[in-house]
Amino acid sequence: MVQPSPEPSSHLPPGLHPQLAAWFARRFGAPTAAQAQTLPHILAGRSVLLSSPTGTGKTLAAFLGVFDHLQRLHEADALPARGIVAVYVSPLRALAYDLQKNLHAPLAELGWAHLRVAARTGDTPAKDRAAQKNKPPHILVTTPESLTLLLSQPDWAPALATTRFLIVDELHALAENKRGSLLALAAERLEALCTRPLGDRTTKRSPALIRIGLSATVSPLAELGRFLTGPGRACELVEILPTADRPAQLAVFSPLARHPYPAAGYTATRVLRELAAELGRHRTTLIFTNTRAGAESIGLRLKQLLPALGPQIEVHHASLDRAVRLDVEDRLKRGELRAVVCSTSLELGIDIGSIDLVVMVSAPKGVARALQRLGRSGHAPGQTARGLLVATNINDLAECAATVRLMRARALEPLRLPENPADVLAQHLVGIAVFGDTTPDEAFALVRHAHPFATLARDQFDRVLHYLRGGGRSLEKAYTPLFGKITLDAEGRLALPSPRVAREFYQNVGTISSDAHVTVQLGRRKLGTVEESFLKGLRPGDVFVLNARCVRLVSTSLLTAKVAAADSALPTVPRWNANKMPLQSGLAAEVVRLRSDVAEILNHEERGEHGGNRSEAEPGNRRSPAPPSSVLSVSSVPSVVKEPLPDPIASYLTFHYDLSPANAAALARHFRLQARVSRIPTAAALLVEEYAEPREGRLHYFFHSLIGRSANDALSRIVAQRVQRLLGGNALVTIDDYGFLLTVREFQRLASAEAVRPLLARAEAEDDLRRALAESQLVKWQFRGVAQAGLMVPRRVRGAERGAKSLQWSSEILFDVLRRHEPDHVLLVEAYAETTTRFLDLPAALAFLEHAATLPIEFVPVERVSPFAFGMFVSKIKETMMLEDPETTIERLYHEMYGKLAETAEVGTAKER
Repeated sequence: MVQPSPEPSSHLPPGLHPQLAAWFARRFGAPTAAQAQTLPHILAGRSVLLSSPTGTGKTLAAFLGVFDHLQRLHEADALPARGIVAVYVSPLRALAYDLQKNLHAPLAELGWAHLRVAARTGDTPAKDRAAQKNKPPHILVTTPESLTLLLSQPDWAPALATTRFLIVDELHALAENKRGSLLALAAERLEALCTRPLGDRTTKRSPALIRIGLSATVSPLAELGRFLTGPGRACELVEILPTADRPAQLAVFSPLARHPYPAAGYTATRVLRELAAELGRHRTTLIFTNTRAGAESIGLRLKQLLPALGPQIEVHHASLDRAVRLDVEDRLKRGELRAVVCSTSLELGIDIGSIDLVVMVSAPKGVARALQRLGRSGHAPGQTARGLLVATNINDLAECAATVRLMRARALEPLRLPENPADVLAQHLVGIAVFGDTTPDEAFALVRHAHPFATLARDQFDRVLHYLRGGGRSLEKAYTPLFGKITLDAEGRLALPSPRVAREFYQNVGTISSDAHVTVQLGRRKLGTVEESFLKGLRPGDVFVLNARCVRLVSTSLLTAKVAAADSALPTVPRWNANKMPLQSGLAAEVVRLRSDVAEILNHEERGEHGGNRSEAEPGNRRSPAPPSSVLSVSSVPSVVKEPLPDPIASYLTFHYDLSPANAAALARHFRLQARVSRIPTAAALLVEEYAEPREGRLHYFFHSLIGRSANDALSRIVAQRVQRLLGGNALVTIDDYGFLLTVREFQRLASAEAVRPLLARAEAEDDLRRALAESQLVKWQFRGVAQAGLMVPRRVRGAERGAKSLQWSSEILFDVLRRHEPDHVLLVEAYAETTTRFLDLPAALAFLEHAATLPIEFVPVERVSPFAFGMFVSKIKETMMLEDPETTIERLYHEMYGKLAETAEVGTAKER
């Protein structure tokens, strides 16, 4: 049951421990709205989800109630001598250690040294683990994996059985992936442990755990609340919206010259010269990119542009060695760095008060992500969050404008939560079987209390159990001793067949799979990792970038590459096995609306219905300005002048999308050029452009499907499979957020809209995708991770990491065996589900096919690639270029294709106006 949160208050609740209240008043004065509204629920023993912007005191809002409870237990001489009272879970190890240090400070100031705090993660030394087991802390700071591990060790059960609070930080970041599913099951096992005497197998439960979720802005909040507490349990929802006491300023910037830059050019030189100037005007700047390769490239270039500041500019991403990342984080916290360039690794958690500007290079592909990144600056109550959204090309400028509009309206993308992940379930069932005291019926009832498994059918559960008993139908006859993880004892309870299974389980808890990465070592220092496939393309003497520095490959051995410094050499940027961020559906829809409105303005012009200033007369009366925001002020560089511009498209863009006159005029020219070469893709029709390369003997078909990268990935595979089946031969595809490129030979020509229509039929689309995936490596790659999480292919054996080649070999053999002999194996089915719903977006692709059946197809042969399709056309070129080549080469291609046409179009429209 969801109940409304109380009205905001400027005072702490009167029930708070007086010493704690007095300390808080001395230290902070009045509480933030997040603290004032959340604390009464915790003191009353109610579970609560707090959604609040970064820097509003969420963590202290949770721990004030915990401190209160612990001190009252101490004064009543009821504080457990060997028991945990509060478990705090973080998705990041670094955040866990950061919090541990931050909790010690207030306890020391309060003089409550009798309250013990300790962190337990995969990095905790063995001696510290032993000390924690002998004398458990009252507050345990941990991760989802370590909590699962502790819950599966009988020696830890007495300590965990006294837990009263479960605090989950950055809940939104966990809920949408399998680490969240792992945590949800761990929470249910903790709840069961706390609400019954050890050894009692009754399934009767009472809500003993007070669950506290801390989240950034998210939607829908009620769904995340159900994820936190599980179905059927009450969760109070507290949502704190941005207010005037924590304002935010966001500017949209693009480095425009006389002409628009290429639609897909990497405009690093223009962006970075301006960015370098921003670094000089701010104390600490955090720069986000959408890929790790982008972070490396920008980090290197900033060091080259600002040699005096080079030592104070660093790069941070998950492929860097942990020691390197921690060093960057520590220097950032101490205010020693002027800039850090990262991909997604610093979106969460760590409080860094010195950051006074956040730069997002290219649109961040989602509104919630953009708000999260913006909140990294001004990270304290009363400070202003300042952000700069940098468009790197002309199409990106439209996406940036759409992003800002939705940020102002707080139009967040809805959560997408995993459902019934079989590999996570298998892992927890082995952890339950360690105790030997739970029947399958009891285990099924327990897991159904976790939100990700609330719809789990009994036959699905039994299939996972069957796999765990021997590996599955195709393996159990000959390989049960090898793959069997669970057995039933004489009383029908889940048990382990041997102590070896427990040892292997403890070493392989978690859902983060091991990939084929090669460690890069500079002297005695580990810099990080690069993909094995990337390194195979290099020879000794080749130069690449890692940790924003150029290094030369010296030699390679098994999963290790030795390098030397090569500071003045021309590098190649490494590519990690990290996918480009897919555009969220809400943003894609907003871009479609922008395009449709501009197309309607152009239609009015063609009919001679100029109609005056479009900033007031909306196209079709379908648009209205975003709600005015007193807390997120948006400007452009330079400032927006809200006066009618000569071009009605530019006027419309300045009024509704907060673009500067220069940016609006550039985008208007881009739209007019698209209309001159082809047509503007809108929601009213599906645009398919045909471009022939006679000398190459190839035909290119650009499908402007406008549904986001993941959905286009699924759709393009379906279309390519149908081309092969209906026309023969293979077809190549290149995907994009706004469509895909289908490249075929002359004998596969699609001569008209009627020839395209069968490729977009909804019927049998799932079967065609399955056929396409059967010939790809994607499901096999996903199976590798599922097999590791599902304990079929252990990552570690006898305490040592298995080599990537060994893992790959084992998983591929099993994949081929199961595909031939047991295609319905529970882990194979999970791998396909992982591929089609979490890597690809098959549901969105199917919805598009259903909608496409009602749409006309605009089939347009073009003499040159249209500006909107240019990004797809050059994608393959960019991926094979050296660091310095893309922007110059692509810009040359762009102006060869459009230069004169753009100039004549600009002169013509000026005369018309």
